[in-house]
Amino acid sequence: MKRTLRSTLTGLGITVALAAGLTLTAPGAVQAALTPGDQAVVTQLEAQRGGERTGRRGAPLVAALVQATAEATGLSAQDVVTALRGGQSLAQIAAANGSSAEDVVQAVTARARERLDRQVAAGRLSQERADEQLARLTTQATDLVNDTTLGTKIDERIDTARTRAVTPGLVRAASDITGLPVGDITGRLRDGESLEQIVRSAGADPAAVIDAATAAFRAAAEQAMRATR
Repeated sequence: MKRTLRSTLTGLGITVALAAGLTLTAPGAVQAALTPGDQAVVTQLEAQRGGERTGRRGAPLVAALVQATAEATGLSAQDVVTALRGGQSLAQIAAANGSSAEDVVQAVTARARERLDRQVAAGRLSQERADEQLARLTTQATDLVNDTTLGTKIDERIDTARTRAVTPGLVRAASDITGLPVGDITGRLRDGESLEQIVRSAGADPAAVIDAATAAFRAAAEQAMRATR
């Protein structure tokens, strides 16, 4: 049932409520479950961003560091995130709870080393390349552990994920109501216009777009609630 509900909601590009708390999900993870209609919208949006990938690779590392801090201190992951949002760094959280920044970084890099060693043993990666990746990871992890703005960055990532998650459904609704091609709308978004501006310029009501997208979400949600595994 949960799997069916998740699939239907992600088909509308609305995954925020299902991805709360530690979610640092990049739009690519959302994109994998989109319906063909929304997939086309996302594809155009991503293409027009010029393949932008800023910060995406950092998300799994942040999640790993938060989890390692929780394990090292006995705190829950949510407690760690709450402290981060309060302006503390992972290093400070660890130190205040019987651990250290070094312990956290070592826990994460040890796991990474195991994965890299397996790739080297399987012949999929050279030892030199593995060493380079581990060194880079260690540097990044150390920087993140000592970053007192990490909580703010997590919130910014979540806000960005929320916006990107709902955009495809809103673009489709805007296209249906205004008659504008999806490609035109996504292109204008890329050029800096807001969806509200685009809808108003076409003589339509932004509230009607929201209502249409909400109705589509509600219909899908109701269907998912009735569905069985």
